Amino acid sequence: MSRKLVSVPQSAGRGHLLSDDLGPLFSNAQNGFEQGIIQTYPAQAVIFHQDTQPHAVYLIEHGMVKLVRVAESGQSIIVGVRRQHWMIGAPSVLLDKLYSFTAITMAESALRCIPAKDFVYLAKTNEQFSWDLHRLLAQQIVTQMKNMEAISCLSAKDRLKRFLRDMIDEQNPAGSGPSNFSLSLTSRELSQILAITPEYLCHVLKELKQQGLISHAKGVLMVNDPASLF
Repeated sequence: MSRKLVSVPQSAGRGHLLSDDLGPLFSNAQNGFEQGIIQTYPAQAVIFHQDTQPHAVYLIEHGMVKLVRVAESGQSIIVGVRRQHWMIGAPSVLLDKLYSFTAITMAESALRCIPAKDFVYLAKTNEQFSWDLHRLLAQQIVTQMKNMEAISCLSAKDRLKRFLRDMIDEQNPAGSGPSNFSLSLTSRELSQILAITPEYLCHVLKELKQQGLISHAKGVLMVNDPASLF
């Protein structure tokens, strides 16, 4: 299959998200591939498995994806949660290494997919794509550092409230009234994300329930007043 160098217009400004620059390339017919489209996945869908050959890179258009790694000991560890505008799978594709984790949707999610060979081709031949890709990956590293800083500086309750705010932003952007959503995480996974013990997480959840801020039953969490999380 013949390929063409894609001409990408320079951005007039950088007030928009960097991932917006990559989105059009993923589905641009001029690129010569057919799979660079948005695909919708239900909750709990496995996007790719750990230790498998990387076949594609995904840009999250909306939704949430959890990254789960099984350690040599056999223990399953959640190593991160990725939200809108995050790219997953790119390091494995660029380094030609096996995926280092399993990616699983936490809610119905739309992901823009580009096959590995087309992603590498664009990174090697398209200067604007490569530049925006470098900036996006750097931006993700900075965001990850800020998240680690928040874990170090915030109390367990504030970490949980911050996480719930993010969940509401993804699953109920309006957030004006009571907001309920499937947590899509086990207590152990949530405690790993918040860097607290499952026992203390139970204590914090109980405290928020007693304050009337949340209710929780059968995997569905209700935030009675989203404004109270700020």
